[in-house]
Formats: sequence, structure tokens, C-alpha cells
Amino acid sequence: MLMLVRWIVFALFGLAMFALSFAGFWGDTVMIITAVFGAVTWGVLTGLAGYAIKLAAAARQGIEAEKFARWSNALVLAFAILSVVTTWVYALGAFASCGPAFLATFYHWGGVVGSLDAFATWFVLPHLVSGLEPRGWVKPLVTGCIVYGFLGVFWLVAWLVLRGDIDESRYPPRASSPYKLPYPGGESSWVVQGNNSSFNHEGREEFAWDFRRSCGTPVLAARAGRVRNVVDTNDGHGNNNQIEVDHGDGTIGRYLHIKHGSASVSNGDPVTQGAQLAEVGSVGNSLTGHIHFVVERGSTSIPVSFSDVRDDKGIPRTFSSYESGNR
Repeated sequence: MLMLVRWIVFALFGLAMFALSFAGFWGDTVMIITAVFGAVTWGVLTGLAGYAIKLAAAARQGIEAEKFARWSNALVLAFAILSVVTTWVYALGAFASCGPAFLATFYHWGGVVGSLDAFATWFVLPHLVSGLEPRGWVKPLVTGCIVYGFLGVFWLVAWLVLRGDIDESRYPPRASSPYKLPYPGGESSWVVQGNNSSFNHEGREEFAWDFRRSCGTPVLAARAGRVRNVVDTNDGHGNNNQIEVDHGDGTIGRYLHIKHGSASVSNGDPVTQGAQLAEVGSVGNSLTGHIHFVVERGSTSIPVSFSDVRDDKGIPRTFSSYESGNR
């Protein structure tokens, strides 16, 4: 009975992975290819899980118990291994492309949960299904250290590289800030990279932010001003696109990586805070759809805070998510 329930859970998990993979067909080429692999992988596994449910029901009646034991052993391990593939390969493919931003997160953390569940089930399977040789605890321990130790090390290294060095004393108070987050109010975005990271937010870009967004969603003016430069003629990962807004006090807001041909303003146009400037893209030196926003005085970036960021003293931090109040 327990294994019948387990296979129903695996089938539902596989069905969710299969169904949500189709969201990737609304992305660019890389995401579409990833979605095809994801849909095929999890469609096949869901079908096999359905067959395992049939075998489990028969095994409860004493029919084909040996066949069910062999199928369970092989298929649970396949679920575990392909969940790890989904965690890293499919998640990276969905992240490094334009399309629904949630898909990479779903693949990564769904794969983590699925692999944990499947590996745990595979290790205890001999105690649940007769006819299988008992397993020791050395292999489970080594496997867990390799698979999930790598996961922990990956996120630790990524955080150390991208987190940046925030000296709060250099930033103006949030309460008096004229800036709001450059995407629509009520929506939240994850900060892929914050200020002064050791990756590439340094020098002129020291006080820049990368807000992860789905390509094609609005880029809003963080502060009122007048447009002084628009470039949206580039595509691909060569030259960049950007819009610059002069705030009238010697500072310039720069919005980079905008989508090809998406600018809704022209040089000299006045813009109010919250006005749409363009759409999110992944043009230039960019791995995924995001808004790269920085404020400069002269050719030097300056620290600013955001009045609608209620936490962290109005200073967005790497790997944190913030809801915009820009309307």
C-alpha cells in the first residue's frame, strides 16, 4: 500500500514538471529547447510512473510482485538521477534565456525536492518491497554528500561572488529617496547581482543592480526626468541597448539590456516616475532577462536607495526579492 501511494505521488510530481515545462514555449530558442527536453523527460517518467501504479496495485493482490520490485528499483533511481539533471541542466537552460522567469526556479527547486524524495525512497526501497537486497548506509551517505554538498557549495560560492560589499553609511536615507524600483508596482523581483560585487559590478558599475525580470515586461522610470539617450537597435549578445534619463540635478539614470525595438520614448521626451520606458530584454553582455539600473553623476555611479524598498534600509541586496511600489 505504501509503495502504491509513493508511485501516485511520483506520478503527480512528474505530471507537474511535464505540464509546467510547456511554459518554456513562450520563451526564446534556448528556453524552447530546454522545455522540449523537460517535457519529454517528465512526460515519459510520468507515463512510466502510471505503469508502476498499475504494477503496485497488482502486487497488492500477489500478482507480478517480482516484476514490480524490479521496476520500482530502476524507476525510482531514474527519477532521482533525472531530477538532478533537471536541477542543474534544465534550470540553467531556462535561466540563460528570455521567457517566463519562474521556470528556472521551478526546475531548480523542484528538481532538488524530487531528487531528495526519490533518492530517499530508493535507499529504503528494499525495506518496502520484498525481493530486493538490503542496502548499506555508506553509499547513501557518499551520494548525499556529493549531490547536495555540491548544491550547497554552488549557492555559497555564487553568493560570495555576487553579494557585493554594502557600506550603508554611503547611501542616502530611504525616506528621502526620489527613486522607486524600475518595474511595475505590486510585482516582486529577485536581485541577481547587487552593488559592488566582485563579478562585474565594479568601477563605473559599482552601484548598479540587476533585477531579474521576464523579457517583454515593462521597464519603468525609477525617477522623473527627461530622456537624453535611447539605443534599442541592437539584438543578441553583442552591443548593448540602453535608455538614459536626465534627472535635472546632475544625475543620470541608466537602464540597460532593453529589448530590441521596444523603446517607448525618444530623446528629449519628459517622463514621470513610473512611466514605461521600454521592455525588458537580454541584449549585450547578459545571461538572462533583467533590468540593469544604475545612477551616475558624470561618468561615476553613485549610491542611491529606493523609497519603496521597505527592508534593508532601502538598499536592495543580492539574492533577495523586493516588491515595487512604482505605479
